[in-house]
Amino acid sequence: MDIFTSSLIAAVGTFGWWSTIIGGLGIFLAGLYFLPENLKKIAGEKLKHLLDKSTKGPIRGTLFGFLMTAVLQSSSATTAIVIALVKAGLMSLPQAVAVIIGANIGTTITAFIIGLNIAFIAPFLLIIGALTMLFIPIQKGRHYGGVIFGFGALFFGLELMGDALKMVTVMPEFTNFIANSCSNPFIGFAIGLFGTAAIQSSSAFIGVLQTLYASAQETSGTPFTLLVALPMLYGANIGTTITAILASIGGSVSARRAAFAHFLFNFIGAMLCLSLLWPLNWAFTHLFDILPVNPRMEIAIAHIVFNVLAMLLVLPLINIVVKFIKIIIPGDDSHDSINVDLSSLKRSIKGVNPSTLIAIAKEQSLTLATWALDATKTTTHFIQEWLIADHDKALQYEQSIDQLYEQISDFMHQMRNTMLEDQALDSFMQILRVIKDIERIGDHCENLIEFFDTIEEKGEKINDEGKSDLVRMLEVAIVMIEKSILAYRNNDALLAKEVVAQDDELDALNEQTRDRHIKRFRQGVASKNRYTAMVYVDLLSNIERLGDHAVNIADTVIDLRENH
Repeated sequence: MDIFTSSLIAAVGTFGWWSTIIGGLGIFLAGLYFLPENLKKIAGEKLKHLLDKSTKGPIRGTLFGFLMTAVLQSSSATTAIVIALVKAGLMSLPQAVAVIIGANIGTTITAFIIGLNIAFIAPFLLIIGALTMLFIPIQKGRHYGGVIFGFGALFFGLELMGDALKMVTVMPEFTNFIANSCSNPFIGFAIGLFGTAAIQSSSAFIGVLQTLYASAQETSGTPFTLLVALPMLYGANIGTTITAILASIGGSVSARRAAFAHFLFNFIGAMLCLSLLWPLNWAFTHLFDILPVNPRMEIAIAHIVFNVLAMLLVLPLINIVVKFIKIIIPGDDSHDSINVDLSSLKRSIKGVNPSTLIAIAKEQSLTLATWALDATKTTTHFIQEWLIADHDKALQYEQSIDQLYEQISDFMHQMRNTMLEDQALDSFMQILRVIKDIERIGDHCENLIEFFDTIEEKGEKINDEGKSDLVRMLEVAIVMIEKSILAYRNNDALLAKEVVAQDDELDALNEQTRDRHIKRFRQGVASKNRYTAMVYVDLLSNIERLGDHAVNIADTVIDLRENH
């Protein structure tokens, strides 16, 4: 056999196992996508609802963060929700830090599952999951199929990579590099940090690390020991924070602080474990001699210990950590967060006078109404000036309205069995009706913003006359909402009747605006903005609905006065 032929065979062989590694990694990453995506669809809203209630101390917040991330298999998803709650004023920064600590512990579940080394069932999981997704007619059943398929892809991808990575571990270049890493743990630390930052998934990097480490252990005399793997693991835990950091760029002070809290927790843990690298390696080595586990599980246990050590260090000092974060990221977050005191909604209702409970619910519903009014005003200003600050603020109001609406609804749900007198019962039903209309006002503001986002994405615009007509209608709707809130606050039936009468003005203005739009359309003014021309009527309908909900609120006032 000549040199060319032997070189060609070697090249083909090398390409074969490299393609297996790449293919296995692709299947593994597909599993990491299918698993959390379908878990979020099955349990995401329930967990988010539970997370909203995790505001009674750092330990409870940590437990909720762990639970949510363990189920969703994504610390990034948990962190994103935490940032949203902080911006909405429904979670303080100390509470957010506690949940993020729990999220970091929860994300170790993926490594633990991989450590179970049950790859032999992967093909069966793949076929069961695929058949379920293809043939089960129920949507939720398909999501369960996606979870099963995700697990199968996870294990099958790792198995493919493991077989091919055995070839890598015996390459002289690899063994020489690992030998150098033994003497300088910062090399492995940098690999973990930048490798995870590049793929933006610590679960993916640690999964590959587990497989590579397990493959190396099957080779006698390998230099890829636990002492080499641990710095890579610690670096990966810092690299994973890049997702939250990138998401917070250009965001509010609250968002940047929450993202920095995620980084700081992992950084503290990494520096602590890196400084204790040799003692930890000695402890792990003796532990695994006494309690023999497979190499993948060794990395999983080391990952869990890393996060537990960081938690034990940070959790008792959480208030000091928060102060440090505020020093590093200074600024007034009052303008980018919407704050509300929820303590009255979180109290026990046992033994409390029903009239007091009604007063609490009404007070919070008025806060909700104020947000809805502000959302409408901010949306109007956005349409006039096209400022990104108004755009973001309006969407923030809508999110805050949804969150507080759920809190008030839960509180009133607890009140349902309370003995209410007739008048209190009427007030109870009035508040239920009002908060739903207020929540819908927020939804219509969001709809208007989203329509304008799509218009901008398509490179179109609304002409000045059309924009002026929209603003004119919104100004009437704002007056109606203001009056309806004031009427609701003071039980003023006369003012409520003014709102009902003003609805005719808004309806007439809507008809005039539609006629002008049709006239412009016939004249060809909107010919270059086809999407805008089509959705303009939808914009008008959303504004008209704002007035309708103001009328609904006014009607509750009139009904209550007429019944008493």
